[in-house]
Amino acid sequence: MNLSRTIGLCFLMGSLPLYDKAQAQTHCAPTDAVMDISARQISAGVGYLWGHGTLSAGEHVYAFTVRGGGMPSIGSISLSGRGCVHNLGRVQDFNGTYWTLGGTLTVHHGTTGIVMENARGVDIDLHARTRGAQLSGQISRLSFRLVNRPLQPAAPTVDKIHLN
Repeated sequence: MNLSRTIGLCFLMGSLPLYDKAQAQTHCAPTDAVMDISARQISAGVGYLWGHGTLSAGEHVYAFTVRGGGMPSIGSISLSGRGCVHNLGRVQDFNGTYWTLGGTLTVHHGTTGIVMENARGVDIDLHARTRGAQLSGQISRLSFRLVNRPLQPAAPTVDKIHLN
């Protein structure tokens, strides 16, 4: 067996325990916002990612889009996951450019963990399942944008309901 196959097999075998850990639901602190995301990425040296999701902040849910890319990367994947959004003082601070540094190895099914931050100090800790085939060790720049007003209004709480 040649050296590159041996290294690749060791890397793949070493990443299998991470799959079970990423299957567990992401637990965020009560003060964190929560994001759910679905995206696709294609790459041939330079990768391009696009997708959408929802941001749950307090009692409101907001739609967002994400676009961006990074390099070096080769392959194509789809990903879906959940992340904790830390340091979100105002929901408008979610908008912006986030920088990431990391890598992904996906062969059919995989997992990834991505930590990113924007210029306003908002941090996202994303855990996602991946599907497809991709090898990347990349520096990425992703742009997140809220689409409109909240998708759903604040839900009434028990103490706000008047029973007659």
